[in-house]
Amino acid sequence: MGPLTVVRVGGQEDGRHEGCVPGFQVKHYQVTYSRPFQKDQQLVQVEFDDCAGNKDVMFEVSDPGFHVDGDLNLVPYQDILFSGPVLFIHGFNAHADDMAQVEFTGLPIQSSHTLRSILGLGHTPPYRSKRSLLVPPMIVTENQRDPFPRIIGKVAQVVHVHVESWCVSCLE
Repeated sequence: MGPLTVVRVGGQEDGRHEGCVPGFQVKHYQVTYSRPFQKDQQLVQVEFDDCAGNKDVMFEVSDPGFHVDGDLNLVPYQDILFSGPVLFIHGFNAHADDMAQVEFTGLPIQSSHTLRSILGLGHTPPYRSKRSLLVPPMIVTENQRDPFPRIIGKVAQVVHVHVESWCVSCLE
């Protein structure tokens, strides 16, 4: 298992004179993908400060396969082979509400082929059928008395008619 490369992009310097700014101290992170993500693997440690001791801070991640643990590390819940190229982390409590972005670089290109197209089933027309109901004539007189609802007839049978061609006018 090789290490991940993490790059901080932008952010605020630690020696600021204007005071604490609540929220993520770094808004954009880059993580270089070198292998599938392992369960509980620390991908990046986010920097969040609510300027009030970081009590009761909650984090939501845009991909449900990831979460931010108690040490502010972004980790996957389970082994993940593929991920989207960008995740968003929402950190919030009573004192702060902010978003940060995590960008994954070096992700493998996902194939656009589906199992249906690989097996050659992508161009076959779907099975089509028409149904017709054989309903006998029913007479309903006006001003009928209770009880309602009233049975006025039954469907005799259901007949399936198979259509083999897409072109109805071609069936001669």
